[in-house]
Amino acid sequence: MILLIVLVVLVVSGLVIWAAHACLWGMTLNTEIKPLEVVSLAVTIAIAFLLQDYITNKTTDLRSEKDLLIGNINDLIAVLKTCRDTLEGCDFRGKILRSEKRQIVQSLRRASNAVGHLESTLNMSQCKELSTEMKSIRDACFRYKIAATSYPFPTKPTPLALQDRAIGELLLSLQSLMFKINKHH
Repeated sequence: MILLIVLVVLVVSGLVIWAAHACLWGMTLNTEIKPLEVVSLAVTIAIAFLLQDYITNKTTDLRSEKDLLIGNINDLIAVLKTCRDTLEGCDFRGKILRSEKRQIVQSLRRASNAVGHLESTLNMSQCKELSTEMKSIRDACFRYKIAATSYPFPTKPTPLALQDRAIGELLLSLQSLMFKINKHH
């Protein structure tokens, strides 16, 4: 679209210059070249290109950082959903197998590590103003770990209502952070 507009402007400019050169419609073309005007034109064009290059690089860097942060949040959500699915399967059976216990503990450990990684990545990015959101996410993750692994965890799963409430709060916090990252300028 932008190229089409530039092409139209160039064609119209070319037609106006040609009409002035041919003295059509009362237009004339002053062929005297003034060095100050040439230098002024060159400086204006150079500033336009440098500004465009700077803005493009800055926008691209910010978008890349946002994509990385959003990818980290999506990975954390996937780990949490895996843990939740495993816990739901245990609830239907009424007991937790040794392999499922290991999988639940590993999922919660990965979630905890992912929260720490997300926080450090957020602090290094251009979106570091949003790092204040991480306290509520850490707290929600801790509450979910408590809900998932409190008594009678090693043998039986904890009540699903408690787990659902905790994971719902955590997912809501993560999605809110994701939207704020996406809107960050």
